[in-house]
Amino acid sequence: MIKNINSKKFIFYFFLTILLIFSLGKSIYSALNSSADFMWHPTKMLFDGINHYRYFINGGERFLSQGGEYGHGLFVILFPFSFLEWENAKIIWVIINVFLCFIIPILICKNANLTNYQTFIICVIFATSSPTRMLLNYGQHTLFIMLFLVLPFIREKKIYNLLSGFSYFKYSVGYVLLFYYLIKGKFFQLFLSSIPAVIAWIIYFRLTNTDPIINIFEAFMLVIKNNYSMSADLFSILNKITFTAHQTTNKMITISTVLFVNFLFILKTSKIKNNLQKLSYLCLIILIFSPHANYDYILLLPLLILSFSNYKKLLSKINITIIIYYFYINKIIKHLINNDAIFQKIIFLIFLILLVLNLYKNEINKKYLIKL
Repeated sequence: MIKNINSKKFIFYFFLTILLIFSLGKSIYSALNSSADFMWHPTKMLFDGINHYRYFINGGERFLSQGGEYGHGLFVILFPFSFLEWENAKIIWVIINVFLCFIIPILICKNANLTNYQTFIICVIFATSSPTRMLLNYGQHTLFIMLFLVLPFIREKKIYNLLSGFSYFKYSVGYVLLFYYLIKGKFFQLFLSSIPAVIAWIIYFRLTNTDPIINIFEAFMLVIKNNYSMSADLFSILNKITFTAHQTTNKMITISTVLFVNFLFILKTSKIKNNLQKLSYLCLIILIFSPHANYDYILLLPLLILSFSNYKKLLSKINITIIIYYFYINKIIKHLINNDAIFQKIIFLIFLILLVLNLYKNEINKKYLIKL
């Protein structure tokens, strides 16, 4: 009987390993032929003394999809890639991304006290999911940013607080951590986390011989100029609503509304004691309130791990079902539906409901006597 159980486990592990190798192999092959979003070109421009923010604001030509809409620090930290030719640079970046797609789930799973068996399943689900494969293909930076967002919730250490500031380099992700530190009154942690951004800004304006104050605003001006907007988030939905005849006023109303609602949800999240829960809900908040492409759905990973660690609960089963849907089926359904904008708004509503269910489960349990 024991031999039979072990053989079944072996077959299951073997099948998942083959699936993992095939999926990763296909993603790596696609990445070596694409990696269009990897910010190699703006990095080379910086270390050639060119202010890429100003260059693109003035209508400069992009290399592939490398528009440089990130904080100064991303281009500073990618400094070693400026010595490499494009073909070699993207090979190294693919290797780093593949490494991160395992190390991040392993770190969170270990912190959540999941078994090796559960950790292996999580790693396979994550590495073979549509968002991860798309991220590898595009050479995106969200895995890299996510690593530093995760660190302060793994362990409370000064070095982790310092490194967490690297998440600020992607504005649509790192802002929640900044809000979280402010709301919790963690001003020393906030100070530590701001150090990488400040140092990177100094390096950037000195290398490009740019006025330091103007250089701060140039980074945000490039984001505003490109008017990055999707469909499945509050910012993008409000951004398409005309409040006044003045475009700048509309933008200010949109940003103010989104930040205010963000503040309320992060305030509620900050009161939770469990660090994995806090991280999971902050990642959901990121997806709900700021513009993101499908590859950013990798931020559902902490909620998946949290749900796996409490898989017997009804809410955990709901979480896992919805996450698996977006990891594997969502992309297929999108291709079958003519009106993609409506479908994306449905995604927004489902994620919002998921966040409310998770954040307010105790209140729902008491009021409706539903054991979530």
